[in-house]
Amino acid sequence: MSVEHYWMGKDLDLDALWQDFDNGSGYVQKVAGSRLHLLRLTFDEHTQRLPLFDFEVLFKTVKGTFHDVKAECLSREEYEQAAPIFLHRVDRGSGIFEFLAPFAPLMTWVVALGATATWYRKLLADDQELDEKRLTFIRTNFPNASTSDVQSYMKAWTTFGRRRVLQRLVGQHLGRVEVSKTPHNPPESPTMVDMKVVVPLGQVDTDA
Repeated sequence: MSVEHYWMGKDLDLDALWQDFDNGSGYVQKVAGSRLHLLRLTFDEHTQRLPLFDFEVLFKTVKGTFHDVKAECLSREEYEQAAPIFLHRVDRGSGIFEFLAPFAPLMTWVVALGATATWYRKLLADDQELDEKRLTFIRTNFPNASTSDVQSYMKAWTTFGRRRVLQRLVGQHLGRVEVSKTPHNPPESPTMVDMKVVVPLGQVDTDA
């Protein structure tokens, strides 16, 4: 992708884009038939005065890394069954991006993000207490997730390979990560769980 492609929309293959859209009915049906949880990412320092210059890179980083964590950390059957993540809403000037996704891959992605936020790969071998703290947090706040499910999410601590890309996401002043306690069911307002135990922000080591 060229600089002009990102910033100006120069030389975009719009015909191919619309063709991909027209061929996406299967994804729409999969999402419509899935139980989806709400993911809320809050980025600090967004102003109402300026456009959302980072919208595309934030959106595509979430979408792309969500796919990659599914492919790397889920079984082939789970990967095939799980719907992709889709944008739900962006609040102008607030820095709030909301997405909808199935719970299992969403939680695995959140755990991978947490691994990036402090880079625990070196620590986990020596500090089982950190691992247990996060397991307990997920089981407590999402009681419908079985122990085996939660343990499968935790694979993302050590296996997910998109660390540097997710570091860039965190580095865009990501201040809070929240997940709805139950599947999203509009017009009801979801109860959101702050994932600060799993994703302790403000501690990214970009030189690791």
